Amino acid sequence: MATKNKLPPMRRYITTHSKDGEAVFVSPNQIPECVPSRPAGDDGDLALVYATATFPVQAHDETDVAIYDDFMHTPPDLTTPMGTVMRVIDMKPGKVTPMHRTVSFDYGVVMEGEAELILDSGERRLLRRGDFCIQRGTSHSFRNTSDSDWCRLIFVFLPMEQLTVAGRQLGEEWYDEQYESGSESVGQGGEPEARER
Repeated sequence: MATKNKLPPMRRYITTHSKDGEAVFVSPNQIPECVPSRPAGDDGDLALVYATATFPVQAHDETDVAIYDDFMHTPPDLTTPMGTVMRVIDMKPGKVTPMHRTVSFDYGVVMEGEAELILDSGERRLLRRGDFCIQRGTSHSFRNTSDSDWCRLIFVFLPMEQLTVAGRQLGEEWYDEQYESGSESVGQGGEPEARER
């Protein structure tokens, strides 16, 4: 039987300026304060906390707020090519995300539970509540180490320049295999099979 997500609901408060230049909050009638989430396959739930289409962010006349409102109705990919994205991932107990690479510079924080960060080299680190990771365009996966509790991770994705490693330009990739329990499936030449998006 599936374990119900008992993590607390998320709220976000967006600030702006009044016509007199004072700091105020964006009306919840404009952008709801409760952050909606949607299923992320069998892995758990995914929430788009905020996203922009440019970096530096264009915040004059609430340009970014209007863009985020559009994103709420037509969600972007995991990242945006020239903007920023803030996401929350609630992972079901025992779940492992697909091994993947995004062409982005990512700050990640474990908010609840524990997660194992797995790299395509096989290196791993256990992240506990309050721990951070910085993903610099590397292939990685996360595993919720608990068999009973959900895990909540928050990520901020920033655009990065084209990444070249060992003479090869790297793009977004999603591997077909799961990296679980210290084992991995590999393709020809000993490399995990990947597909570019």
